[in-house]
Amino acid sequence: MRYLISTLLIILHINLAVALTIETNHSYGAAKAVSDLRILSSTDIDVFAPVLRAYSALNPAVSITYSTASSSDIYRAVRNAEHDFHLIMSSAMDLQMKLVNDGFAKPVSFLERVNLPDWSHWQNKLYGFSLEPIGMVVSASHFNEGDLPNTRRELVSFLRANQANFSRKIVTYDVTSSGAGFLFATQDARQSNSFWRLAEVMGGLAPHLSCCSGAMLDAVNQGEFLLAYNIIGSYAEKRSRLQKNLRVIYFQDYTHMLLRTVFIPRNVPNTASANDFLTFLLNDVGQNFIEQETDMLSLRSDVLTDNPHYKPIRLDTGLLVYLDRLKRQRFLDEWSSALIQ
Repeated sequence: MRYLISTLLIILHINLAVALTIETNHSYGAAKAVSDLRILSSTDIDVFAPVLRAYSALNPAVSITYSTASSSDIYRAVRNAEHDFHLIMSSAMDLQMKLVNDGFAKPVSFLERVNLPDWSHWQNKLYGFSLEPIGMVVSASHFNEGDLPNTRRELVSFLRANQANFSRKIVTYDVTSSGAGFLFATQDARQSNSFWRLAEVMGGLAPHLSCCSGAMLDAVNQGEFLLAYNIIGSYAEKRSRLQKNLRVIYFQDYTHMLLRTVFIPRNVPNTASANDFLTFLLNDVGQNFIEQETDMLSLRSDVLTDNPHYKPIRLDTGLLVYLDRLKRQRFLDEWSSALIQ
């Protein structure tokens, strides 16, 4: 019996140890710092590095460790308390909302010092700090300018008229494994019935399902695929400047605006450095820096006023609808039926 218990404990320890897969680690600030700040994030370092460098320049006594992981892995690690990070950042707004609603976040009271839209924060615990449009990326060399679709209805018509050219040439998120991909697909379904028509048309063309925006952008740039659907704007914009074959399209029927969100986990004993970084992210200095020096948009960006079809995904309980076990499975079944034919 003692051997069995020991064996089970070893297996449990191994399972916990491998649950969180850190993709990259990056350090900023002095090696011998007065305080440290550990951030777990799903945002690629190429996008977020300017923010970290700016904060580090203002706070040289803080040592920052920025670790990246998938949004799904981050969710599991926080639920299982398998981490020692001061801040949790993710593009999977629904999973972040679920963690906060289930009591995994500490409250932060500094709203009187920052000016935030009401749709960008929840219960003084979860905060959006940037806006990003979700779009489509195409291989520019395979599209004439006049053929580029501006709405999902136009995309459906275009794909139906060009089935031979786009068979096995479309890539999108695998929503069964990608937290961000699941969020984008469910928001599409909530916004318009045209999503399911598009899903069925793409499904008839044998699309490839991928984990993440970066992999999809690489594949389109290399000519493996001609179209990538539901790509995060900051990644797409940065790549399109460097790789001229990539063309970014934001649909005019509606364009969802992703909020990258952050919270302080409840198991953090010392939150001083986390509070300070959050204040920087959300105050005028940080928001102006995000707007001017990164490929993300600030919460106060004029883009919402100038483009009424840009729709921020609100931080509210509507995000939890498809996290209900039965509703989630029903959605995945319908999605699989449409996309995997």
